Formats: sequence, structure tokens, C-alpha cells
Amino acid sequence: MTPPTPLRPKRLTQAIRLALCSLLLGPLPALAQGAPNATREEIPFTAYDIAPGALDQALSQFATTAGVTLSYPADYTANRASPGLSGYYTEEDALTRLLEGNDLYIVPIQGGYTLQQGSGSHAATSATVASDTALSTVTVQADRLNDDWVYYEPRSVSVISREQIDRLPPRHAADMLIETPGVYSAVNTQDPALSVNIRGMQDFGRVNMMIDGMRQNFNENAHQQRNGNMYVDSELLSEVVISKGPSSNVYGAGAIAGSANFRTLNYDDIIMDDNDVGARIRANTGLGGEGNGVNFIGSVAVAGRFADDRLGLLGARSQRSLGEYSPGSRKESFDWLLSGVQDGNDFRRDGEQVVDRVKFSDQTQDSNLFKARWNLTPDQSLQFTYLDTEISYNNVSDRRITNPADGSALDGEEAWQKRGDAQATSQSIGLEYAFNPESDLVDLNARVYRVSTDNERYTQEGRPVMVGDLNMTETAWSIGLCSSTPFPDSWREECEAGLGSNVVTSIDTYGLALENTARFSLGGVDGFRFNHGIEYFQDRGESSTAYDRRGSSITVSDNTLQPNGKRSIASAFGNLVWENDTWTLGGGLRYDYYRLQGDTRVPGVQWNYLTRQERFDQKFDEEAKQRMRDAGTYDTIFNRGLYAPGYVAEHGMYEYEVNNREDKLLPTLQAAYRPSDWLELFTSWGESWRPPALTESLMEGSHPGDPFAIMFPNPYADPETSRSWEVGFNTVFQGLLKDDDRLFSKVTYYDTRADNYLITSMANAMPGVVAGAGLGNTMFINNRLPMNFRGIELELDYDARNWYTRLNYTHVLGGDQSFCQERWPLGSHQPQFDMADEQGNYTEEHQWAIENGYDSYESFLDQQLVCATGGQATGYGMNSARNVPMDRGSWVIGTRLFNERLDMGTRLNYSAEGKPEDFTYAIWPSYVTWDLYASYRFNDHLLMRASIENLRDRNYVQGYSDIFSRTYGPGRTAMAGIELQF
Repeated sequence: MTPPTPLRPKRLTQAIRLALCSLLLGPLPALAQGAPNATREEIPFTAYDIAPGALDQALSQFATTAGVTLSYPADYTANRASPGLSGYYTEEDALTRLLEGNDLYIVPIQGGYTLQQGSGSHAATSATVASDTALSTVTVQADRLNDDWVYYEPRSVSVISREQIDRLPPRHAADMLIETPGVYSAVNTQDPALSVNIRGMQDFGRVNMMIDGMRQNFNENAHQQRNGNMYVDSELLSEVVISKGPSSNVYGAGAIAGSANFRTLNYDDIIMDDNDVGARIRANTGLGGEGNGVNFIGSVAVAGRFADDRLGLLGARSQRSLGEYSPGSRKESFDWLLSGVQDGNDFRRDGEQVVDRVKFSDQTQDSNLFKARWNLTPDQSLQFTYLDTEISYNNVSDRRITNPADGSALDGEEAWQKRGDAQATSQSIGLEYAFNPESDLVDLNARVYRVSTDNERYTQEGRPVMVGDLNMTETAWSIGLCSSTPFPDSWREECEAGLGSNVVTSIDTYGLALENTARFSLGGVDGFRFNHGIEYFQDRGESSTAYDRRGSSITVSDNTLQPNGKRSIASAFGNLVWENDTWTLGGGLRYDYYRLQGDTRVPGVQWNYLTRQERFDQKFDEEAKQRMRDAGTYDTIFNRGLYAPGYVAEHGMYEYEVNNREDKLLPTLQAAYRPSDWLELFTSWGESWRPPALTESLMEGSHPGDPFAIMFPNPYADPETSRSWEVGFNTVFQGLLKDDDRLFSKVTYYDTRADNYLITSMANAMPGVVAGAGLGNTMFINNRLPMNFRGIELELDYDARNWYTRLNYTHVLGGDQSFCQERWPLGSHQPQFDMADEQGNYTEEHQWAIENGYDSYESFLDQQLVCATGGQATGYGMNSARNVPMDRGSWVIGTRLFNERLDMGTRLNYSAEGKPEDFTYAIWPSYVTWDLYASYRFNDHLLMRASIENLRDRNYVQGYSDIFSRTYGPGRTAMAGIELQF
């Protein structure tokens, strides 16, 4: 994103300046080559010696030589070449020559220059790019990279820079999100998976999580706390771009909350200026007793440019090893253990559960990255990307306050139970083509990719079936009732409770994307651009479950929670924007087509009408009937009400082939107004949707370790739809308190209404059953009431070089969400009330339904809703959106000393409490923590850093974290590291 016009001279002044330079000073560079002693103060020329090669490298060398700032979107220079230059030139003439052969022109700003695309006849004030591939703006300031471009974007977008990540090395991937307003994560420190939450929405693709534009669509059932996971190592990242709200660009399909693009290392991150090859080694470790479980976090990377910069190669490997850690010791509270899933029930009447160590939080991760870029021609390039990661961790139970077998209190050592080992692997492979000829109508990018993610969890046998003090599960297995499969119906629960299971969840995502941006004039009016293209992706789920009895394999019928099937979305989009120095106006349209295919089993019922004789015959054989006749009791027994004619239900699970299709047209609008040199006002509005995912539609089976909890599919679920709008402003000041400082800010109000939001419900009546609820009947269902997500986000960034500060804050508006769902989500299937008996008479229920305007009594039942709000919504306890996020913010203040070799500072982290309004105790108590960081650069090749997180050793649980695992945040943790680059 290019900085706005207010920081550059007016267009007329610029034109006069360029004309004078061209007419009067054009021949001077050649003459100046004979005057090497001329200084910048005497004449405005500088000696340059920049070899032909990659444009980004040429511009970086120019900025270093001239001592000026260059700011431009990273994709403007990607895969482009510069002819170089040698001799004495003015800054503008040197830049112009370096840009020859590229459709770029310079725009002066205070302290430097920015680049824009096109012929130069129109200098757009804020040329908003249409996709994240063009979002990352490079600011080159004497070898300094910056992320200031977000404050020039007339919309909600944030960037997590490499500098920000390095200040406090993340233990968990979710730690990278702390300084980003409006962004949360349902983090569980015992599980390395990352689920990004934007403005209260997460999971199942609501946030399009990507690595280098490749969708990470892995999802598995996890109490809807992390039903959309990705695995990534921060060591291999260059930056993270967070775009909030719906969009009509290449990354907008199915994403009602926004997108998060984790961009991996690039060649410039490894290769130092003036070099063709480079290497970087990084290592961090915990410091002695204060290391708190941080064993090692590090990486090694090498990169090079070859064949006159036509070929680029990059390879990197990272590793992290974490042990169990201690939570903070100050201000420990136990009230929050009484809220959440338990909803205020006091399970800890006789004391407090003190946790000195978060057990089973140890894990290891190994990752590899490889890139190869081939510049086919000056305007065409091809890049191959390969990334894999492998993680070993523990399959751990939810936080336990009491022993489920006997209700006794558990101490801190028993708060979590290890169910078994777990291992996750993820592999992303992509091929990207870029074509950017000398034409304003063509700026083409194409990508094909495959992402494969597997998660394997072993769960040992779970809670046994108890009758008083008698262990019925152990009894059933010991006397041979479970020796053959299928298990006897009368002993099924007892037998299944004694099984261990190994669940392998595999989801492969195949995707392609093609987009082009055309820049043109209409009717003599400059400043139009049209971003358009297509995207297609398909998720393929192939999961399995293997069972054993204490090590011996047991063959049972398929019963996997993670489904097998295919889910596809095809999308075509277009976004037209007109822009001048004062205004930005735009509109977009997206067409999405969705299809889901797969096999599952749904609960159902068959109703059969039986006469009195048929029901009597089912109960007694002929020998019994003869004894009744001999005793004279046949007629008396035969006429009992027990054998009255009527409809009888036969319940069962039925095979069901799912083949759902939907499509949708989704518009977006945007506008921005720049009334002054320092202020930009913006607003946007858009519609989006999210069709159901594989898990929501097809998941079926018993909860691991708990055969009483049965998960049912919902192939009838409706797509979610949303309407979002936002209004905000950007401010840009330079030279505010001193000549070289700058102050940026972005403030946004957002408002999203989501309809048919899919939640995890435990309050579901099964077909053919008059009523029923509880963990035994759990599925994903649509909330028939709208869900609202509103708030205000603030980002402020001030930098005076010798000191700096950064503030972000999210203020959430609105109260508890309300829920209404069908009592029978799969249909009541109770036609018996609408069937005539042998005499042709209908039931009273049927007659009442007809009199009140219903087609039938079954139709009346199908329309029945059950509703709840806040803490009353106990049946929705496993839904991440049951509670709106809490206010949260962070404040960084730091200083640079000794010619900026030493960078040191502190970060404050704040989270307000989170809970339903009618809860006595908070689910997430409020907290404040402090961090310290410092780094010292000895020379261009060696840097050392150190940090202390949670300096005051505060006991806390991270806001909006997993309410089932209830893992504390780490206590005081000290780390130190070294970075070598050459």
C-alpha cells in the first residue's frame, strides 16, 4: 500500500521539478562523473554503483546509498529486474533509471519516495490493493523494514512483522496474535494447533487461515473450541497479514470474518545487501531455572541468487522443544474453575486445586521450508514452495476438578489426565506464476497448491460404566460378554467403555487461484483499476479409527468422529475501484458455488401400525396363548391396554448419502475520503457466507473415552450468512515532535450480523423421541437468532527513532448472545399423531394442529424452538461464540541506544474478564502482565537478544482461551538467543 498524497508535493510542483531536472540537468550526470569530489551540499548528486539485477535489491541499495526512505507494496518489485546504474545522479533521476522497463513511477514524500504502478499520469492517493498478495508493503529506510503501510489502507488490516515476533519469541503460535486488535485464539497450551479468531468468529473457515496463500482448512471436532486448526512455526515466517471482514478478492470465499495469511521467509530475509548468497542461524533457549520449559527454539536458513538472478533458491529448517511449565504464583484465583462448562456448580467444596505445573504441555516440532524461483523473462516468474511440519505432543483430558467415578476432589497433580500420545503432520506444496508485462491491463498471478494435514491421537480406555460400586465394564470384559463383535446390544455401552482408540484425521486441500488487476481510464478519467479472477478449492476428508483392548486389536464397526467426504467451493470475483487524490470509491461482487459429498449415518425411526392381534402375537407364542385359554385368562390379557392397536416406533441408525449444493451472490462496497494532509476517513459494507464444513455435516460416532456421549451429523444444516460494515479513520503525521519522527493511527468501528450461525448443541431431541437432551445427543445446529459482533479497534504507532511506542486496544460492544434452535434438528419424525386408526379417527393432537393452521401435528413439532441466553445456554457450552470476546490490549514502549544497536523495551498485556452477564464468576478472569525484551547488534552479522515474559509471575488464564482445557498461561519465563547472518 502506498502512502498518501499529503506527504508528497502537489502534482503541479512535482511536474515542474521533473521537467526542470530533465531539461536543465539532464547532461550533468555524465559531466559529474569527472568530478568525484563534488558533495551533496554543493550539487544535488550522489555517486551510485548499482549492478543490474533484482529490482528489490537495487532499490534497497539505492535507499542505503541515498539515505532516504522508500515505501512500496512488496509485489510491485517481485520477480522484476533493474538495469542498474553507475555514476552521479540526482535521487529522482537515479530512481527513474533504476525503474526503466517497469510500469512504476516515483512519488516524492517527506523524507523519501514511494512507488506507484502505471504510466505516472495519475498518482493515486491510496491505491488499495485487492488481495493479500499485494498487501505487504516494503519500507526501506537505510536498511530498515517497516509495516507502516497498514495506516494507508482505507480498511481494517493489520500486520504482524518479523520485528514484532522476535521481541518476545512465541512459545505457542497463538502468542504471535497478542498485539493485534480484534484478533484472539482459543489457545490450549497442551495442544500446538492454532485457531485464529477475528472479532469473535473462528473455526471451519470463518477465518481463511493460509500459509503463503495456501488455505489451511484442517478441522476436527474439539468441542468447537478449535474446530479449524493450522500448524505453523514462527521461526519460518516473515510476517502475518490479518484482513478483517468480508471481501471480493481472491481470499474471500467462505470467510465471513476475514483472513490471516502467514507469509514464510523470503530471499531478502536471508541474503544480505550486496550478496548473492546468504545464511542465517538463530537459537533461543530458556535461562536456567527461569527458562520455564523452553528448551530450544531455533532455525537455520540458506538462500542464494544464481544465473544473473534468474534463479533463486532458499532452504530452511526449524526446531522447537518445549517441556512442562509452571504457571504464575501471584494472585492465584480458583473462582473461575466454578464457571464455564460446570456453569457455577461448586465441585470444589472442600478446598482449592493448586497447580504448580501444567502437566503434559511438553512437545516438539520440526519444520522444513524450501523455495525455488525462476525468472523466466523480465516480466514472468515461476516459484515453487514446499513446507512441512511434524509435531509430537500429548492427548490430554479436559481440566478435571473432581473424579468422575466417585466425585472426590482432585489435586493439582491430577488436574489433567494423559489419554495417550498425539502427532500432527502438515505439508503444503504450491506453484505460483506471475506475469506483469509493460501493460496497465495485465498484472496476473496464478497459484496451484496442495495442503495435506494429518492428526493422530491415541485415547486409552475411558470412564467405566458403574452400578453402585460395581464396575460393569470390567465385569463384561472379564466374563466374556465382549469377546465377539458386534457387542450385544444390552452390553454395548459397557463393552465400548473398555476400548482404547486411535483416531487418524486426514484432510487434503487442493486449490487453485487466478487473479489479474487491470488499471485504466474511462471517459478521460484516470484512476480506475479492476481486480478479478477465480478461486477453487476442495477439502477431502479421509479419517479412520482403530480400537484395542489393552493392546489387543479389536475389530468393530466403523465409528469415527472425523468424517470422510469432499467439500468444494468455486468462486468468481470482481472488484472495481476508482481513486484520486481525495476519494476512493469501489464495489465488488462474488459468486460462490458450494458442494459437499459424503456418506454418514443419521438417526431415524420407522413407524408401523400394529393391530391388537399383531401386538399380542409379538409378545406371546402359541404355547403361552394355549395356557391362557386353559386358565380362562386369554380374553382378559388380550384386551389389556398394553396391546391396544397403534403405531410402534423402530429406532435405528440409517446410511445416508449427502450431496448438498448451494450458490450465492455476494456484494461489497467501499469508500474513503481524505479531507486533509493527515486524515483519511473510510467505510465499507459487505455480505458473505460460509457453507457447512465436513465435520458439521458428516461427523458421527462416540466421544473418545466416553461412549455415553454420541455425536450426530447434520446434513440438513443451512449455510451461515453475514452482513458486515465498518467505519474508521487513519491519521498520518511526520515531523510531529522532531524532524524524523512519525505518528500513525487506525481506529475502526465494526458491526457484523451473522444468521444461521452453526453452533455445537447438546439440547437435541432425536427423531421419533418426544423429548431429550444431554451429552448423548450432540450435533452442530443453526442458531435461528442473529448473532451480533460489534466493537471498536485502535492501533497507534509512534516512532522517534531513539524511542518508540505502540498501542493496540479492542473494546467489545454488546452483551450475551442469544440462541434458538429447532428442538428436533433432524426432524421430529412423529407421523403417528397424524395417522388414522382402524376406524378412521385422528388424534386430538392432529385436530388441534389443523385448527391452528398447521399442515399436521408433525409439522407443528418440526417448527418448535428451544431458546436460551447467556448463562442459561448451558446446552451450548461447547460453542466458541457462546461468549463474546472480552476487551483486550497491549502497550509496547521501547528505546534504541548506541546508534540503534541496542533495542530494549517493555510490553504490557491487558485482558478484561469474560463471562455471561448472569454468571457469578468469570470464565476468563481479568489480568495484567508485563514483559521485558532487549537485543544488541554487535555488527551486521551478529545479534543477541533476551526477554522475560510475565515479569511479575502473574497467575492467569489467557482471555478467550479453551474453556475445557483451562490451562494457565506460563509464569515468569526468561529466554536468551543469538542470531548469526552472513
